[in-house]
Amino acid sequence: MYNINRPISPHLTIYNTQKSSLFSIWHRISGVAMFTLIASPPLFLKLATFSYKSFNILDLMLNNSSLILPWFIVIISVIFLYHIINGIRHFLWDSVVNVNTESIIKDSNTLLALVFLIMLFKFIL
Repeated sequence: MYNINRPISPHLTIYNTQKSSLFSIWHRISGVAMFTLIASPPLFLKLATFSYKSFNILDLMLNNSSLILPWFIVIISVIFLYHIINGIRHFLWDSVVNVNTESIIKDSNTLLALVFLIMLFKFIL
């Protein structure tokens, strides 16, 4: 067999990443992250009843909740807001509203601005 130095997937080297594709990927990742962050505390509470070590970890987390809880709330809020606003944008695309290149770029920038402004007003002001 001859050794030819050709890339396996040449289309990947010439592909420019678009905002809409990145936002679609992050929409899926944020959905999985929301499920994980919301479903894990009840599971951890259930596991804490089975072993002394996990109970001590839970006790330590609850005693230091003034450090952990605010960041947990901020992270869940950012992920939730991004997922909801991007989901609304996907619903608009499914109903064939704003499905041209200019409005997709404008919608992407609006999405980021909305998430940033809502988080700014919620946690800082």
